[in-house]
Amino acid sequence: MKNFLFLAAIFVAQSAFAETFHYEITAKKLDKSRNNLSPKTGGSAFVFEQKDVENLPQGQATPLNQLLARAPSVVQNTQNQIHVRGDHKNVQYRLNGVMLPSAVNGFGQIFDTHIAENVDFLTGAMPAQYGFRNAAIVDVKTKSGGFAKKNRTEVMLGGNETALVNQQVGGNFGNLDYYLSASYLQNNRGIESTTKARNPNHDDSGQDNIFGYFSYFLDASKRLSVIVSNATNRFEIPNSPNKAAKYQLNGQSANSSYLNEKQKDADHFAIISLQGVSDSEVDYQISFLTRYGDLQYRPDFNGGLIFNGISSNLNRSSFANSMQSDFSYELNDKNILRAGFFASNDRVKSDSENWVFPVSGGTQTSTTPFLIDENSAKNSQLYGVYLQNEWRALKDLTLNYGARFDLSRAYVNESQISPRLGAVYDLSKDTKIHAGFARYFTPPPVAAISETNRQKFNDTSNASESELNGKVKAERSSYYDIGIAHKILPELTLAVDGYYKRIKNMLDEHQFGNSLIYTPFNYEEGKAYGVELKLDYRKNDFSSYANFSAQRVYAKNIISGQYIHEAEELDYVRDHYVRPDHAQNYTAAIGASYLLCGTKYSADALYGSGLQTGANNKNTMPSYWQINAAIARDFELPVLGKTNFRFAGVNLFDRIYQYHDGGGIGINASQYAPRRTFYLIASKTFNQ
Repeated sequence: MKNFLFLAAIFVAQSAFAETFHYEITAKKLDKSRNNLSPKTGGSAFVFEQKDVENLPQGQATPLNQLLARAPSVVQNTQNQIHVRGDHKNVQYRLNGVMLPSAVNGFGQIFDTHIAENVDFLTGAMPAQYGFRNAAIVDVKTKSGGFAKKNRTEVMLGGNETALVNQQVGGNFGNLDYYLSASYLQNNRGIESTTKARNPNHDDSGQDNIFGYFSYFLDASKRLSVIVSNATNRFEIPNSPNKAAKYQLNGQSANSSYLNEKQKDADHFAIISLQGVSDSEVDYQISFLTRYGDLQYRPDFNGGLIFNGISSNLNRSSFANSMQSDFSYELNDKNILRAGFFASNDRVKSDSENWVFPVSGGTQTSTTPFLIDENSAKNSQLYGVYLQNEWRALKDLTLNYGARFDLSRAYVNESQISPRLGAVYDLSKDTKIHAGFARYFTPPPVAAISETNRQKFNDTSNASESELNGKVKAERSSYYDIGIAHKILPELTLAVDGYYKRIKNMLDEHQFGNSLIYTPFNYEEGKAYGVELKLDYRKNDFSSYANFSAQRVYAKNIISGQYIHEAEELDYVRDHYVRPDHAQNYTAAIGASYLLCGTKYSADALYGSGLQTGANNKNTMPSYWQINAAIARDFELPVLGKTNFRFAGVNLFDRIYQYHDGGGIGINASQYAPRRTFYLIASKTFNQ
């Protein structure tokens, strides 16, 4: 009876609105209104449209971090990490313009590429609207039910016992628009292997993701939308063979090839947004978000103690609630005023059970371990407000100027006023120049900070060479960006960008003990600069892109989290500039796809000059190439009908290369990139 009344109510509402409601027109109008809230003046933009995703060798099955690795100045790293223009992570993720607060570090990705209609990748000196995480803005415009009403099923099978299943459902019912995506992935190479073996030992993973987008058109000028997401990822930690025992454990023994360390991370969030155009022609979006993240690391008890002198159960969680509002008003034909604010509260908990040995003068004094508990909880808040104006100063010149005020209340209370200025000048109909300046304020990710009392570990097998543990501060920087884009031919565009960044309290992260959890620390100062070259060619059924980036990053003097570093490192870095472990001098990506007689051929290549390693990061890992390719075609099958089959190969030439060799500042583990792997991907679209 209740379901009948609910359906009847929807039918009545739909009938009352039927005369004025046109789904396609209204949806496009509101999408345009939402886009008006986010200018790109002054920075550098790289857009992945749906067709660009489909042109990649793995198509929609491409992990999001691998999609972003095709963008300029993106450095690939382990555990799904990317680094942009010399920053350590510091990437802000948005869904339909709504910022996701930082969560606990994990290996898994919080959402996959299947849900994306397009992805905006923004870098450089960005407008005042963007705060807190500014190395890059990844704004995912999600799919919706739309008027196409298409459902899609995808199955991927391949090497390393890979199995991926994804189901997407979308459509609209009256004024209600909906889109759902569910994925499950399993393989035996969840994390980068510690050896070059094709099949690593103890590296199974299971990852599931559920995503839902629902919007209801209240009338022709506003809609209420809800996003829900759940990601749960389980990983085995790959083993390092032939490790020598450092400690004795009550007559017990262990083989480093057969340990059983595991990690699980989960992320759940929900967003509710009211978006539309007011009677006074103000575009607006008001959003509320709640997010809970949980990370659990479980050691091999015997192995952790015998090989490392510590065995720790680690639990971290973060419960964040935030509100974000953005407004845009066209004052006249030359000025668009934008304003907004952001506020969040994050409750972070960190618990660890640490089993260690007693040590005196560097010598183990007992083979019986004892327990040291560390438990902490912290509430932190972020507040931000901005005001900016987009001014069409001349026919060919657009300026965007403004400022934002940010306040962080955490382990350190800090604030900053950050002016922003961006300009775009149309030198001709085929040539555009952009330039910008921005002050940035980047609070450390509170969910990643481990509050610890190092004195508890004195005279134990987990004692630090330094007891200093300065509080992690917000990074402050001045950013300059300039670039030019020229359309050489109607189908060919060339762009060049240059940037320089001066940094105070430069943020970086260090591996936390033997786990693959990372904790932040500050260098006193740093600098980053570089240049990017981008090419894009599209004609008929052929499309291609290429980009090349050169960058340099330097940092000096560690002023927080000193206890996680070796004494020699601290002494050297105090007086010398060093290259952070995530720094890479050169990156490149090139790709092409061609549709010939109903068959799509695609290939791309990724290049990196190697990350930093060795004592005080003075050395560089070897450079690498990774070449990928695919062939895809539709086939008519009995019962199923038209089905697309794609055969894809990753690292076709089976290049063996390491991201890290276990040396350098911040890294304790050897990590190899994936070996050659082939996948068969079948996808079927069902029209409702």
